[in-house]
Amino acid sequence: MENNLTNFIFILLFLFFGCSRQNEQNQTPLTDTLQISPNNTLIISQPEQGKVYKYSDSIVISSNNYFFSAVDSITIFINRLPFKNYSIHNGKLIIYSESLKAGSNQIQITIYKDAQIFSNTLSIVLISNKAPQEYTYKILNRYPHDDRSYTQGLEFYNGYMYEGSGQYGESMLRKYKLETGELIQSYNLPNDVFGEGIVVYKQKIYQLTWQSRIAYEFDLNTFKLLRTFEFNTEGWGITKYKDMLVMSDGSNRLYFLNPETFMEVDRLEVYNHIGPVTQLNELEYIDGFIYANVYLTDDIVIINPNTGFVEGIIRLNNLLDLSKALKKPDVLNGIAYDSSKKRLFVTGKYWPEIYQIEIIPKK
Repeated sequence: MENNLTNFIFILLFLFFGCSRQNEQNQTPLTDTLQISPNNTLIISQPEQGKVYKYSDSIVISSNNYFFSAVDSITIFINRLPFKNYSIHNGKLIIYSESLKAGSNQIQITIYKDAQIFSNTLSIVLISNKAPQEYTYKILNRYPHDDRSYTQGLEFYNGYMYEGSGQYGESMLRKYKLETGELIQSYNLPNDVFGEGIVVYKQKIYQLTWQSRIAYEFDLNTFKLLRTFEFNTEGWGITKYKDMLVMSDGSNRLYFLNPETFMEVDRLEVYNHIGPVTQLNELEYIDGFIYANVYLTDDIVIINPNTGFVEGIIRLNNLLDLSKALKKPDVLNGIAYDSSKKRLFVTGKYWPEIYQIEIIPKK
């Protein structure tokens, strides 16, 4: 009886272990068909986050995970847009900065290798590779200006000067004759808003406010208020570029806006060869460039709207004739351009004159 029981147990054990081994042989390990990494981060060893490059530098990126030359494929997005201007050399990824814009650039790299996916984001800063061209000026003409106007925006259109002024209880939109200063039309903004820059675009005038985050849209001919828009930053200066409006907020950023909705379409950071150029104020688009007053200075910077780099700087020191000032003037602010006659006008807050100037390169 005991021998029969022993034989029975032996047979059961043989069948159990035999089936287990057969199951192991029939199972195919998951890792043979799909490699899934517990950590899908692409480890970037070079460069460090936030490294500063100059325009035209090559950005050399290396990884601790893989040689880039050994991967199956790579996708790159810079500032959320697909990017193709790169190459691979000695296992490293080379990105050419001529295709990047000034300031912060977020580079997202994703590699595919043996059915694995590794990804990471690198942040770099791009500055200009040359100092801006400096300009001085020559006064060609002088025109009267209302020294009660805290000038925030200036615009020349169809033979008339348009101006937006600031200060609570004093903010206005006005139209006047350049040669005489004779007031043709005006609109008083509400007392609780601080008026800022203006721009004429498609038979309408847009005027910003400082901290109310409201923009006004007026009919160009009647000054009838058509609409108001809300936006999410301070309003300082405004101009037009192609089919968009461009707004400054006192930082080094320019916001490109849809004129119909005032929604942000794009933004641009402004840099020179040293770093960010802040306090950008009144704006004017002139022959392919955006001119911007730098608040609290006598400087106007000339910005490339495609790259964000400052390509020129106009030094307007000692422009104001203080002997004509009947009240204490404030800073330079106000740029207008007559595109038909190629005339450039500038003025300032509470200044008694508008100056037509010619800019002259410094040697």
